[in-house]
Amino acid sequence: MLTSVTIENFRNLDCLTLERLGRVTLIGGQNGSGKTALLEALFLFSGPDLPELSERVNAFRGLPPPGREHVFRSIFNEYDTAKPIRISACGDWDDKPRTLDISVQERRGIVAIHPDAGENRGLMGFTRSQMEGDHEIVFKYSHGDGAEFTSRAWWGAEEISFAGPTPSVVTQNILQESQRVPNKAKSVFMPPIQRIDSQSIASQFGELQLEGEEGKALDFIRLLEPRLQGLTLIPLNDVPIIHARLKGVNRPIPIQLMGEGLNRMLGLFLAMNDARGGLVLIDEIENGLYAPYQGEVFASLVRLAAVSDVQMFATTHSYEFLERAHNSIAEDFENDIVYYRIDRGGSHLRSVRFDRKRLETALHYNMEIR
Repeated sequence: MLTSVTIENFRNLDCLTLERLGRVTLIGGQNGSGKTALLEALFLFSGPDLPELSERVNAFRGLPPPGREHVFRSIFNEYDTAKPIRISACGDWDDKPRTLDISVQERRGIVAIHPDAGENRGLMGFTRSQMEGDHEIVFKYSHGDGAEFTSRAWWGAEEISFAGPTPSVVTQNILQESQRVPNKAKSVFMPPIQRIDSQSIASQFGELQLEGEEGKALDFIRLLEPRLQGLTLIPLNDVPIIHARLKGVNRPIPIQLMGEGLNRMLGLFLAMNDARGGLVLIDEIENGLYAPYQGEVFASLVRLAAVSDVQMFATTHSYEFLERAHNSIAEDFENDIVYYRIDRGGSHLRSVRFDRKRLETALHYNMEIR
């Protein structure tokens, strides 16, 4: 579990340090203060041998795939790739920090690949070339014990053409070479609006069924939908889809039609289950959750984090959610939860830590702490 983290030159975070982190850390601050960027930095840190994550975080924000000239730049402070990113953290593993340094350097050469005809029988005149970008992003990770790992990624375009009138097809990809880091913790990032990938969530739910723990998911989701009697996988057009069985409803209903709140709840539970021993990063945790149930949902997440050995980081814009979350905390977990407010004064960042007592005082006097 992380106990402190320092982030330098990532997005709009020129330098930010959070210390004495909890098993559950809530993060607030004004728009543009860097709350989401903090989650993204932790996501990259948990995948130190996966440099393609540097573009996946842009997809989380709804940005289109990068072009050749702009790839990787947006994660650097002020788009300045001359200032390397550094993410370092200490944890309960030992006293030595682990560090991820991210930089961009020039990449030379064009690779041409010509597949042999035996692998492409029936494709007359088939050719394929791979054009590479001019730069690559490099992840250098230090494990704290002297071990170092280097991985890199670059932009590539594949052009597939056929003889005759069929036009060429060009696809863009982020390609990478990885030096695998052993024993790294898994992380799951949940954007504010959870657009569920039906196949992915069905696979996660299938694993839950194999473990015989689907009943725990039902208990969690029933906080929002008390009519829920069961969940089952039913193929639609050969694609497995999770369906809900509701009391008084004869036909199982695809969960995608059950409303944003239930989908969000299922996504939260599966994220906790999938990231055992790692991190769950939730942007705008209150998003999609019916207000009267927010405190109960948060309390359930705190208990689930402890059982699954998950460290949870979550941003929030809602003063009301902070009140409900605070009021829901049981005494057994009050020392596991902290709240950080990120303030931006000009170009400088300041983080203010609230433990339970300090948060209670701030809420009592209606102080602006979002």
